[in-house]
Amino acid sequence: MSDRENVRSGERNSEDSRLLALGYQPQFRRVLGLFADFSLGYSYMSPMAGVFALFSTALIGAGPPFLWTMPVVLAGQAFVCLVFAEAASAYPIAGGIYQWARQLGGTRWGFLTAWIYLFALIGTGAGISAGGAPFLASLLGAPATPTFNAIAGIAIAGIAIVANFAGTRVLAKATEVGVWAGIIGLIVCGVYMLIFARVQPVSILWNTYNVAHGNYTPALFAAGLIGIWIFYGFEACGDLAEEVDGASHAVPRAMLMTIVCGGASALLMTVGLLFAIPDMAGALSGKVADPASAAIAQAMGPLGLKITMACLLAVVVSAVASVIASISRLMFSLGRDNMIIGARFLGRLSGARQQPVPAIWATSVLTILVLSVGFISANAATQIISFATTGIYTAFQMVVLASLVSSLRGWRSDGAFQLGSKAIAIKLVALAFGIVSIINLAWPRTPEAGWFANWLIVISLAAILFAGLIQMAKLDLSSNRLTTE
Repeated sequence: MSDRENVRSGERNSEDSRLLALGYQPQFRRVLGLFADFSLGYSYMSPMAGVFALFSTALIGAGPPFLWTMPVVLAGQAFVCLVFAEAASAYPIAGGIYQWARQLGGTRWGFLTAWIYLFALIGTGAGISAGGAPFLASLLGAPATPTFNAIAGIAIAGIAIVANFAGTRVLAKATEVGVWAGIIGLIVCGVYMLIFARVQPVSILWNTYNVAHGNYTPALFAAGLIGIWIFYGFEACGDLAEEVDGASHAVPRAMLMTIVCGGASALLMTVGLLFAIPDMAGALSGKVADPASAAIAQAMGPLGLKITMACLLAVVVSAVASVIASISRLMFSLGRDNMIIGARFLGRLSGARQQPVPAIWATSVLTILVLSVGFISANAATQIISFATTGIYTAFQMVVLASLVSSLRGWRSDGAFQLGSKAIAIKLVALAFGIVSIINLAWPRTPEAGWFANWLIVISLAAILFAGLIQMAKLDLSSNRLTTE
């Protein structure tokens, strides 16, 4: 056996020993390395797809200065990422957020966090799939009708589902495709546009063009949603922790790489697109329906636009594959702990590759069902993503709060990644940022649409929380399990 193989064997034994100490038998095969784990997070974040999907909304809402909200959000999420990195290093268990909340905040807190996160993840996977439909329509030159978008979304999810059933190694390769497609997008939309396609002066970055008619602060908060909607996904690196070599070291590094690389990619692409918009007045008025595509078309022509759309589709498929993997591991982890209905079915591995096949089936069915809403709702993607993002951030802050309270009570991580003496300060900043983000996401901004539409996110979260509390009432405190069977 070579020295490298000896090191890897030692890492596996060390991680398995940590898992056993936490009360879990090692069941998965550790087939993911650092880059593969990073690919899961980067593909989930999918900065290229996020920028293209949200660019026009942010630009119309606040003008080019919306750019400055993005580094602010990125900095806030970096603090959250640090909190997660410490938790993932101490508790490298499949299920990520659920296990971190459970270990730090107790069984009930962990279940409630997982309950909210599960619904949000299912919505995220379906929303990303539906959001990829316009890219396919542009590539094919087809009209983006509700029926086309629903079928395209289901097709995108179908490819991602197949990648998950093919095994963790194939899944890793699928998400790596998203990384390389994103790098191509970064080169085209960022570097090339800045060097060869600039048509706007630097001064646009401070010019509001009076889009908010003097009331700019609310507009800036609304435009700040672009960063809030894009800069998450790094937590996916911890969802498959039991399949990562040297997880307590590799998972925190993968998370930090995701937030840094994903954040830098999104910022560079946004700047490149802003400088390359051929008709700023038309983009701000809405006359130019898709200013990002218009910038690509004027810089690289129809062929360049087609290549960009193809890259975007690859990014979307890999993102959905990553999200489905996260959902299935969350379901498996809940099933293994007997914390979800159908636990005996969901909490087991099967097949030659030791995959959570039942959980992947359940995830697939739920994702397709949610996507089927697109047949009756033209705004399905927007509605799903708006709720899902708020749910994600709520679950995030439940972990941050549990980690903060644990630190105040004297908890110190024994993992490879530790925040040390700055832990409490970092967690306070992360919590404050998260609370502001949740308020910003849920804030009613369309009074003309009626109270129900304006408060739909809050109503949805309240309904899911109520259903979770009913399930939590079945918790058997003597065994720290839910009596679901």
